[in-house]
Amino acid sequence: MIKKIVLFALLLIPVGAFAQEKIAYFNSADVIQVMPEYKQMQDSLQKTQTAIQTELGILEEEYKKRYEAFMAEADKLVETIRIRRMQEIQDVENRASTFQEESQKLLQKIYEQLLTPIQQKVRTALKAVGDENGFTYILDASSLLYVSPSAVDASPLVKKKLGL
Repeated sequence: MIKKIVLFALLLIPVGAFAQEKIAYFNSADVIQVMPEYKQMQDSLQKTQTAIQTELGILEEEYKKRYEAFMAEADKLVETIRIRRMQEIQDVENRASTFQEESQKLLQKIYEQLLTPIQQKVRTALKAVGDENGFTYILDASSLLYVSPSAVDASPLVKKKLGL
């Protein structure tokens, strides 16, 4: 009988220890979107995207001009010249396609480079808020399936720590 009581007491210890943990949540999107660094990141990405769109427009215009010129005189051209012009049109199309693919990769790289310091700043603030308030865990609400109304929302604390 005593063995059963000791075993039961040992099983309750982890439950008691878990009940003492303080868990909070915060909404990373709400915090990050109000940071001035995020606005600067958005502006930088927009400028880059505008430059890319301008260049794509130039390539599109070049393609259109070459194609229209080719169509206007295709019947009159010698076979070798017609083939060369078709290759030139294909070359412009390939350059535009390659440029668009490389531009998407560049935008993704810039996004990651600019977002990393923002995320690091939020992590630093989260750690400080967790240490100051004795939280064992601070979870991101965007990845949670359910948040109890009685759960602690650390978003205001993180925003305050970031000076927002």
